[in-house]
Amino acid sequence: MKKVLRHPLAALAVGLLVLPLVVGWFGTTVSVASEIAIFALVGFGFNLLLGYTGLTSFGHGAYFGLAAYAMALTQLHLVKGVVAPVLAGVATAALLGAVLGFLVLRRRGVYFSLLTLAFTQMFFYIVYRWTAVTGGESGLGGVARPPLLGLDLGSQRTFYWLTAAVVFAGAVLVWRLVHSPFGTVLQAIRENERRASFIGYDVRRYTWLAFVLSTTIAGLAGALHALLKQFVYADLVHVTTSGEILAMTLVGGMRHFLGPAVGAAFFVLFREVLTSYTENWLLWFGLLFMAFIVFSPDGILGVARRLLAPLRREAEALAAMASRVAPAPRASPQDPVATRSLTPPLGPSFPLAPTPSPPRGDRDALVPSSPPGERVG
Repeated sequence: MKKVLRHPLAALAVGLLVLPLVVGWFGTTVSVASEIAIFALVGFGFNLLLGYTGLTSFGHGAYFGLAAYAMALTQLHLVKGVVAPVLAGVATAALLGAVLGFLVLRRRGVYFSLLTLAFTQMFFYIVYRWTAVTGGESGLGGVARPPLLGLDLGSQRTFYWLTAAVVFAGAVLVWRLVHSPFGTVLQAIRENERRASFIGYDVRRYTWLAFVLSTTIAGLAGALHALLKQFVYADLVHVTTSGEILAMTLVGGMRHFLGPAVGAAFFVLFREVLTSYTENWLLWFGLLFMAFIVFSPDGILGVARRLLAPLRREAEALAAMASRVAPAPRASPQDPVATRSLTPPLGPSFPLAPTPSPPRGDRDALVPSSPPGERVG
């Protein structure tokens, strides 16, 4: 039972259950909880590249924003409802990820990151200037949240629970991926791409699949974000959104499965609280971000692990001492009770009859009467 409660997915489920209460303590609404859950989802997808494959992308904001636009345009002009527009947004992000991944994954390191940044800037320029379709700087409004399976999605609380269910399902999918043989290969590529190639893995194919899966999850989050805000704007495609996704993942801890979720909660609540005091909240977040990079590259969860390490070692030592079996006491000949307790019963016991001594003549026959040194004839 303790292992189940300590599982990351169980911790995520508990966090999603109490998140509406937590945001209420900070004086915010349930819509902020929905935004945290959505950014946690895009962080899970982004960390599939950053934390598990070792690829730093500056372009996930593009897939996030373009999926939101595809969802909004589909609902406004093609199909009403929720499911079909959301699937259109997800398909858009997956298709773009498949095409662009084939191009940008031909390079590694800083060149890969710069290519993703260049495509993001290009998409932002298109969205910002194509006013007839995207609305330009005015954005697209009129996104509706009609009922789904009898659920009133117009209620912020109902929409949150739907979003939380989708986020948890996405987290389960990512967990299964990273703990499968596919995820093991991704981690091998992260540690040493050349060795992974030498032992026979098709590195380009594995990284392309990881890239497509990551952009698809980001597209799902973008479609949910369009439903949450009921409005789509060009800043979603801007490189600043990609930077925020990267910052959330790093602050939470990219080497921890729950790091993106913790980083998303910290980033959104930090923004909501500080904007009530100052307009320059990004300055303070930037300073905090640099502090994490310098002093704790593992993020918030890394700090928590180091703080809890002494308690964990003490608990492990106590458990090891409790599991030891004390040696049984050695019985003395004068302690018949202890002797009986140490002797296992092997079966029914019977009294032993005394051995009869042989007759006198037989004893004389057994003992030789010749003196020593002579042979008995």
